[in-house]
Amino acid sequence: MKQYSRYILSVFFILTGVCAYAQTLLETHRLWHKYESATEGRHRSKLFIYNSQATSLDKRPAVIVMPGGSYTYLAINSEGHDVAKYFASKGMVSVVLRYRMGFYGAHYPHQIEDYRRAMDYLKSNAERLGIDTSKIGTVGFSAGGHLSGCAAIEYNANYRPAFAAMIYPVVTMKEPYVHEASRKHLLRGNMELIDKLSLEENVTPDMPPIFLLHCKDDPTVKIEGSLIFAAQLENKGVNCKVEIHQKGGHGFGVRPGNTSGAYGWPDRFIEWLNNNVF
Repeated sequence: MKQYSRYILSVFFILTGVCAYAQTLLETHRLWHKYESATEGRHRSKLFIYNSQATSLDKRPAVIVMPGGSYTYLAINSEGHDVAKYFASKGMVSVVLRYRMGFYGAHYPHQIEDYRRAMDYLKSNAERLGIDTSKIGTVGFSAGGHLSGCAAIEYNANYRPAFAAMIYPVVTMKEPYVHEASRKHLLRGNMELIDKLSLEENVTPDMPPIFLLHCKDDPTVKIEGSLIFAAQLENKGVNCKVEIHQKGGHGFGVRPGNTSGAYGWPDRFIEWLNNNVF
């Protein structure tokens, strides 16, 4: 009988754990209406909103998560859903942005348009989702880190993020440190955009706070772009936290190996937000 009771309790805990896990995805939302989505991959643009505890009396920061993928595809799980679940577990409204990508013919400015749609939706639904509209920021990885940087640079008052985290980001569109695949799919041959979309060329003192992380052994995106960008942020007096690590590689999302100096970066990022931004 005791064994049977233990079995029932085990099943109960497993089932309730699964239910709690499932409930973290509060809703999904298509950014473009059907009549707007016939071209340029707009039918793919979507938000995945993680927040199981929101109430109108419980205002909290929100983070728009931007996965990487060379502006060609999206690492939607490791740099999207896993990230959103982590930040939701820390009390933030976490939103994965599935922005348009090169695989469906998208190019600049389609991705920034999707970001702006996401910001509009979160602000217009802030009461229902429990969002503090003064604390909506971005966290991006690789090409998504570039998009996060674009959001911080290319904005008006309605779309200014409260902060922007750029994790092993693509920064420059210029030789010799450009990530070729990202430039190819973002510019689609329009080389007149190189200066505009090279983030290091567009730093201004009124940018929102920036959290920047890169590892020297990154085999995919050259760290020199981040080093140049970091120097510009500091020269312009932008509120920033820059983490440069010897080891860590690329593509680790919120789970760098424990032998990497990047290990634990999400907790340090949240601490920085609490102490230096909010």
